Amino acid sequence: MKKIVFFLLIFNFQFSIFNSAIAQWTQLVSGTANHLEEIFFPAPDTGYVVGEVGTILKTTDGTSWTPLTIGSNKNLRDVFFLDSQNGFVVGDSGLFAKTTNGGSNWSVQFLTNINEINFFSVCFTDANNGCVGGSENFSSGIIFKTADGGLSWNIANTPSFVFDINYKRIIFPTPDTGYALTRGFCMKTIDAGSNWALTDTFLFANGNMFSLLEDAYFFSPDTGYIVGWYSPFTGYTNNGGLNWSDYSLGQWFSIDFPSHQTGYIVGWGNLIKTTDGGATWNNITSSLIQNSGLYSMDFTDENTGYACGQYGVIIKTTNGGITSTNELHTQNDFVVYPNPASELLVIKNPILNGEKCEIEIFDVMGKKIYSTALATSKLTLQTSGFVSGMYFLKINSTKNILTEKIIIQK
Repeated sequence: MKKIVFFLLIFNFQFSIFNSAIAQWTQLVSGTANHLEEIFFPAPDTGYVVGEVGTILKTTDGTSWTPLTIGSNKNLRDVFFLDSQNGFVVGDSGLFAKTTNGGSNWSVQFLTNINEINFFSVCFTDANNGCVGGSENFSSGIIFKTADGGLSWNIANTPSFVFDINYKRIIFPTPDTGYALTRGFCMKTIDAGSNWALTDTFLFANGNMFSLLEDAYFFSPDTGYIVGWYSPFTGYTNNGGLNWSDYSLGQWFSIDFPSHQTGYIVGWGNLIKTTDGGATWNNITSSLIQNSGLYSMDFTDENTGYACGQYGVIIKTTNGGITSTNELHTQNDFVVYPNPASELLVIKNPILNGEKCEIEIFDVMGKKIYSTALATSKLTLQTSGFVSGMYFLKINSTKNILTEKIIIQK
């Protein structure tokens, strides 16, 4: 189960600063307090949600949710539908379930190998061809492939690495080309999932940590995004994974593009949006987003979207999450220097105008190591007691949140 511990948004200077926004979401009645892991809409008003202890819900009007019976109380981790009738669900203990009548009836089987299997991802390109992925013995990633709608399965050929522990997302932009995410790696197949190879995403970060990659969205076989957390990574490729650009947008669980220009990323109590294909991103986080512990989202068009998460929460927006946008201080309004720092770090905001701000510094594990109030236009911090390495500076005010990566060098 994913845990919401700490969110930190790292600005990359090739992007414009985020704008603050008042976001409009409505919480729907799910009828359950179980954690909900994944939400999927195969049609504008028809959607499915899966979660703990066999929880599966369905809506046909985009508002009210009805529980379905899958015949198992295993934790359900992912759901994928080809259309409103034909869908697939995977979960713990190798559970794979299939429906051909919109969830009224399910055929359930439990795939096995040498050790215990837990599935976290499923994707089909048609009624016959698909892959499921997850973890074997909680320590090694594994992918199964079927070419007959799940009647028979073969274990795919995947690279073996010490950090390849669980396939959290499988996505196929075309029937032959697919991507699979695990810890620190994005794998790729060009033969419909029989064989997988490593793309250039070995994400070695400060402190020997590796990004836990969670979700992906691909516009084409060569162009797409992947997102993750822990050692955060927001990657973009336009050459099929030969190279990835790290946009350093923060720590995330889910990404979706209802159109080529409009996209959303959610996770760790925050939501950002782009309307120019990812060139710039706006922060449209609201209090409901912050408090909901969201794991997954799906947009049916540019403005209508849904998200699910902890304790049975399901929320919905019909206007792209925004009611109004207010100007936020730009990054240039706050001056942080020197960076890298050795003995002193100076934070200046010449247009503060008496507004009180809270300054917080976190280490790479998300632990808060310093906090103070900024009530004047300049603050000087003694950093001589800090261990050399990367830290994150977070500036909170009543109007906005700014975050920046800083380096301490001795």
